[in-house]
Amino acid sequence: MVSETHHPENMKSKQVVPQNAQETGEDVALRAEIARYREQHGELLERYEKLIEEMKKKIDSFEDLAEHDKESMKILIELAPLTPPLPLKGNNIGLFGSTFTGKSTMLNALLDQNVAPTGVGEITTEIKAYQGSTFTLWDIPGRNDELSYLSMEYISFFKGLTRRLILIQATVKENSSMMKLLDELGLDYDIVFNKFDKVDEEERTEVQKQIRSEIQLIGLKQVKNVFFVSAKHPKMFSDRMTMVHHLNTHST
Repeated sequence: MVSETHHPENMKSKQVVPQNAQETGEDVALRAEIARYREQHGELLERYEKLIEEMKKKIDSFEDLAEHDKESMKILIELAPLTPPLPLKGNNIGLFGSTFTGKSTMLNALLDQNVAPTGVGEITTEIKAYQGSTFTLWDIPGRNDELSYLSMEYISFFKGLTRRLILIQATVKENSSMMKLLDELGLDYDIVFNKFDKVDEEERTEVQKQIRSEIQLIGLKQVKNVFFVSAKHPKMFSDRMTMVHHLNTHST
């Protein structure tokens, strides 16, 4: 029996998918699944919330955690394997990245339909699902409050995804904090260099070398693939077809 303090409506931590008028069926299903998950794992939830409360007193990001709060880092690494993946049906792909990486344009290109608003001022503030023909694509917002990603709900969601795509447009350092978090969770991810068309043709080979060099220098451990593409001009680079085939292969 779950105590009153563990009931989803009474928890203080933010939901992964807040209720709103524009939510899809997948959004509703995810919110319901998270509510069940919280009830089933009340003790684990308490440990996560206590940890995050302590971390917020000292740090602002996962990279700060690794450098300045080794005790909390140790606890997080202990909790992560105890956190079961959120049970998501089918092929689920998480799309990570800041707005300036062209994430909405990439989302539309992958779905081959214009479902996500693009342009200046279009900022993702919460996870939202978009249904494709062979997969569900989850638009995951970049957050100023990176510690929210260390919650039980987010970690279980990340673990439940089939694929994780992290968009960049110039350097791995744009989203290295998220990559390092996934590294510690033991979760594979793909780096997608978007807007590769904006790189001068004679410089593209050098940029590819630079990105792969950064991966080694930063010490990223779970990078599965690196794709160099243009969401705006999908047919311009062969990596696009390789990436699509990879995403349509349903395996963890």
